[in-house]
Amino acid sequence: MAVRRTPSVAPINERRGLDPAQIRRTIEQAIDYEPGANPDLRGEVLAIAAFETSNPEHLAVEIGTLWTRAQEAFLTIGNRIIKARVLIEERIRGNNSHLTPAERRAQMNAEWRVFLDRLPFSVQIASQLECVARALADGKLIPAELPSNYSVAYQLTTLTDAELDAARKEGLVSPRAKRDAIINFKKRLRQARTDRETELVQRRQRIVAEMERMRRELLEIERELGGRAPVGDVRPVS
Repeated sequence: MAVRRTPSVAPINERRGLDPAQIRRTIEQAIDYEPGANPDLRGEVLAIAAFETSNPEHLAVEIGTLWTRAQEAFLTIGNRIIKARVLIEERIRGNNSHLTPAERRAQMNAEWRVFLDRLPFSVQIASQLECVARALADGKLIPAELPSNYSVAYQLTTLTDAELDAARKEGLVSPRAKRDAIINFKKRLRQARTDRETELVQRRQRIVAEMERMRRELLEIERELGGRAPVGDVRPVS
């Protein structure tokens, strides 16, 4: 009779802090189990395993794994990107104190580009994921109203605080939010503001032109009066 192997799974509090190699070994062992009698633990192991490192390159590897597994992990990926940026900045500040601020910024940008090149998605997507994670960390958005798609959530981060309040009133800030609806809302709101600004600029131009016309007319009247102000004329004190 065949002997079925039973996986040895550590308690949750012991599984935190596993290194990537140990996580992979656990997953590989889980593949050999009979699906009908043993649940697939691969997703659970990856979800609960904390990834602690001081090396941004390790974070790039983990980000790639998360991206290929599930797009809904975008918030975790965004937080990893933020952490990688902080680690790179700290490393540059600590090892290059002799550099000028401009030189440190240049080195930071160079190392950041190298890090982004290691990720399995574009720089634009990385920027959007980072923006969403920061919006949540800063309290601009709350988890309960975060859309499940990163590109939809990113559109919310492009709104000003006033626009975001208006979007909430229209029910556009929710997990069911649609990207096109947010974009159209933003265009409509900003177009209305642009139209109002255009109207005010044109009105100002008309007022200035009228003031200039009246100034010339006043000068002509004073010329005809020979510089003599009529009785009752009140002039501003210069």
